[in-house]
Amino acid sequence: MTDKTSDLMEKLQSTENTAELDKYLEEIRDKYPKDLSSYIKAILAEKGMSTADMQKKSGIDRTYIYQIMDGSKNPGRDKIIAMAVACKMALPECQRALEIAQEGILYAKNRRDSLIIYAIGKKMNIAGVNSLLADYGFAPLD
Repeated sequence: MTDKTSDLMEKLQSTENTAELDKYLEEIRDKYPKDLSSYIKAILAEKGMSTADMQKKSGIDRTYIYQIMDGSKNPGRDKIIAMAVACKMALPECQRALEIAQEGILYAKNRRDSLIIYAIGKKMNIAGVNSLLADYGFAPLD
């Protein structure tokens, strides 16, 4: 998961025929997670955390977390953000999780999103994020 998207985009755009396209697709096939649960598992492994650790720190129901992790449930945006906060993901990692799940990425021009971006940058925990949101009159992560 270390290739820059811009480098991959350049390589893809310089592809001149379907044989090169097939080669490119083969190179990336197993290199990048295809679904949210695979991505979260990779992040957990990188950070030396277990699913149980993430569940406790996220405040998300245990059964629901395990359904997300086995791919049987698709979480909403706030749940993904809560998992990202629990895993102490950096902002680009959180944004990628949101993209994979086809949820809107955090947007700096949105006040609530700006608070969440700030909280992620400061490595706040769920209680801290929700307290910050409440201080500014926004709903907590649900």
